Amino acid sequence: MKNLSFPGLPRVLIVDDEEGVREGLRGMLQREGLHVETAGSAEDGVRRVESRGFDVVFLDLNLPGADGLSMLGRLRRGTPPADVVVLTGYGTVANTVEAMRKGACDVIEKPFASDRILAVVRRSLETRQLKNELTWLQDRVRELTSTELVGLSPAIREVQTRIDQVAHAPDTTVLVTGQSGTGKELVARCIHERSARRHGPFVALNCAALTESLLEAELFGYEPGAFTGAQKEGKDGLFAVASGGTLFLDEIGEMEPTLQAKLLRVLQERSFRRVGGVQDIPADVRIVASTNRDLRQMVQAGRFREDLFYRLNVMTVHVPPLCQRAADIPLLSHFFLDQIGRQMGKALSGFTEESMETLCEYTWPGNVRELRNAVEHACIVCPNGMIDEIHLPKFTGGSLDGSDRIDRGAVVLQGEDRSIKALESQLVAKVLDDTQWNISRAAAILGINRTTLYNKIRVYELGKRPLRGKVVV
Repeated sequence: MKNLSFPGLPRVLIVDDEEGVREGLRGMLQREGLHVETAGSAEDGVRRVESRGFDVVFLDLNLPGADGLSMLGRLRRGTPPADVVVLTGYGTVANTVEAMRKGACDVIEKPFASDRILAVVRRSLETRQLKNELTWLQDRVRELTSTELVGLSPAIREVQTRIDQVAHAPDTTVLVTGQSGTGKELVARCIHERSARRHGPFVALNCAALTESLLEAELFGYEPGAFTGAQKEGKDGLFAVASGGTLFLDEIGEMEPTLQAKLLRVLQERSFRRVGGVQDIPADVRIVASTNRDLRQMVQAGRFREDLFYRLNVMTVHVPPLCQRAADIPLLSHFFLDQIGRQMGKALSGFTEESMETLCEYTWPGNVRELRNAVEHACIVCPNGMIDEIHLPKFTGGSLDGSDRIDRGAVVLQGEDRSIKALESQLVAKVLDDTQWNISRAAAILGINRTTLYNKIRVYELGKRPLRGKVVV
């Protein structure tokens, strides 16, 4: 079976008293690269399952000395249990219902076609592979702490390396750059937690949230009666509060020029004065500043002090947008799902393949913050179980307002070919384009299943899906 990644060869057990059936299935599956064992009785099959694990078990219902259905539960023992496919020469609705109730994943009537057998095995192995990947993701999520960057992509590994480098210099000023929502404050917290200042406070301030006068008082504090409305006893500023730790100045590019000059003095002299004060106070803090702007351009435009820029830009950590670390989306999504699900007290087990495809193909202009909001929305909407496409939110430019209806106009044949094959090829291509290659929706509109649609895409050489510019639900 191609495109499947298992620790070893997938293992299949065939339990059937007919040697011709056993050997025919063995040869067919071995040609697909699977490890196959056979058993001529239910007891032999149970012994093999108890001694080693199998991924798929083919079980004949009519076995000598034992009813196949009565042995089904014992054949599914193991962690994870094997997928049991029932083989029967006298299939009835009652038998099928009873087999599925006892845990069979499918029922196939004899005589069977090789395509049917291979399709069942592939589906089973693909599902087990997805479950293995989900288990790995969930285990990895549990290992992460609240101050660890989530991700394994090369882009985020570079950020982690940069953090480790600067963490060993606890007094060095750091400038964190990146788009809004990429996690600049988390990077600042990581720098703090991995440095010798981790036992001191981490204090964050958004420079864009306050007016110039309020921001100055918040940073430096003030003496009693320093200005109208000041507290009689005065107030310590954040430089004093953060002593021994880290002061994070978010959106430093929004700071007014006069206040930029006072911040420059703190960085140069390692001391500050309260508003209205005359005494210098030591500033035992590391400054980590962040911005989503290009400070170099702001310097050239005269909107940011050049000398302050060079003081801040001792070490730079650039946080990439989510679109440049798309490989991290599954891990981030499961991290947020685990975190939010526990907060809400919901038993949410993961994401369906379709919903994860949707998450991975959206461009995420709001970056990690937008992804977290999307997962939180899905957690609220989904009652329990797995997050599906229908639980994902409608983003700006989304398609739940009726604009996603398929254009049912005529399909115009290209060229001189007027065959049924040509018509079907262009119909499939049109529906895929109209649904932005949402495989589930396209298959539903065409009245076929996803596997058949994938086969038609391959046969008609329609190519790979384009990257979508929005989430399609």
